[in-house]
Amino acid sequence: MDVVTLTLIACLLAIVYLFLSRKRYNLPPGPNGYPFFGNTFEFKKEGRPLYKYLIELAKEHGDIFNFRLGIGRPENVIVLNNVDLTTEAFVQSSAFDYRPSSWSFDMFGNGGRDIISGRPDDPVWRIQRKLTTTGLRNFLSGSRLDSKVQASFEKGVAEFDKVIGKPVQIKPILNLMIYNVICDMLFNLQYDFDDEDFKNLCTYLAAFDELFGNGLLEDAIPIIQYFPFKTRNSRRFMKINEQKMSFFETQFREHVNKYDPENIGDLIDYLINARDQLREEDAELAERFSDRHLVQTINNGFTAGVDTSTHSLNWLFYFMAKYPEIQDRVHKEINEVIGNRQPTINDKSNMIYCEAFMLETMRICPIGPILLRAASVDAKLDGYDIPKGSQVWANVYACHHDPRVWDDPDDFKPERFIDEDDGKIVARPKSWLTFGAGKRACIGENSAKHLVFVFFVSLIQRFTFSFPDGNYLKRRKSELEDNAFLCMAKPYEVIISARS
Repeated sequence: MDVVTLTLIACLLAIVYLFLSRKRYNLPPGPNGYPFFGNTFEFKKEGRPLYKYLIELAKEHGDIFNFRLGIGRPENVIVLNNVDLTTEAFVQSSAFDYRPSSWSFDMFGNGGRDIISGRPDDPVWRIQRKLTTTGLRNFLSGSRLDSKVQASFEKGVAEFDKVIGKPVQIKPILNLMIYNVICDMLFNLQYDFDDEDFKNLCTYLAAFDELFGNGLLEDAIPIIQYFPFKTRNSRRFMKINEQKMSFFETQFREHVNKYDPENIGDLIDYLINARDQLREEDAELAERFSDRHLVQTINNGFTAGVDTSTHSLNWLFYFMAKYPEIQDRVHKEINEVIGNRQPTINDKSNMIYCEAFMLETMRICPIGPILLRAASVDAKLDGYDIPKGSQVWANVYACHHDPRVWDDPDDFKPERFIDEDDGKIVARPKSWLTFGAGKRACIGENSAKHLVFVFFVSLIQRFTFSFPDGNYLKRRKSELEDNAFLCMAKPYEVIISARS
């Protein structure tokens, strides 16, 4: 019997088994799907980011609705389109603390050995998350952050100076600056713009954003992961993931060989040292906290740190160019608070308008527009059944643009984050979910916000950013890149001018 026949028989048996093993649930309403494929093909249409399409579906089916992936486990995806449902599920309940089980998540996290996809009931995950939180605080805050930023900033400025007065895409230069700080924190390395390792890291992350950010066919139709062949995109993803992990493993092995407990210079050293100490306290747990966990922690620190920070900075300078009157006000505040000296993280509390501008940018364009969780048990939400294993998606973009919560939600207004009475930053609204919510909220939130703040203020202190001509925005049908799970700006050019 040939491979094709065996595959068809296996698929048929799997479909029969899945159909017979289904329970009857009171699921939320949702769009009708197709046999085998579910609603998969409805969600990939050019020029319509998934998170915006989910808002359109909510208008028809309600703030909680269900759609189906293709045949396989899981099938149900429950979508939440308001902050109250998101808070009930992700903050008040423990039933939705798992990450979804999917082919790409398992591949990216090496079967749950990373912080992003590990499980809260796993003691290894808890210690991994705790150590990383402490490590970020040690190596990406205060004076250490300022010194890392300063070294990277000078390399970035040297590249900016080369393109003064010319239309240019600035994202590659922002990449250089952010990569250098994150790589300095992780393994004590910084790169030049033409360095081969830097170019490779950029290639890895760009491919990751494209492939992982849009989902793969094995995720959309889970049974396909068991086929004896892979799609072209899945093969690309596997290759890129292997190359990226090989780079991190090389860095880790070099650190192990040179490790000196009296000289902890970066996050890898810190994690090695922390595991050594753990061996004295709990040898069994330390044994389970394997080298793969440490390498995956490095992977998370790099991918999440670079992605969040680079895309956030890219949006900040886009809106600086789009709203020159806001840029003038930012320049004025920098002149009044900082003057000509080098900005530091300690300036953040006095830069009220700059911080409000950052918060509004992250509200309008949250880098992670959909929070992904899964039900660890059969659960209830808003009167509906949520079957164990179902994916639960919170549409952050919908929460950030909800007219029931925000006045004129599509208008860019930094003032909404400034208290009218005392002129200070308002307490964070519960509907501002840029860094997630609940137990799985981003552990690098403070580090990322501090890093972005210092880079942004340092650059806007020295330069002015404008679009090449007045018709630039009119020619753009959308500011958003067509990506399902990342809210990225389409490539744009600005003209950089030195401030006198």
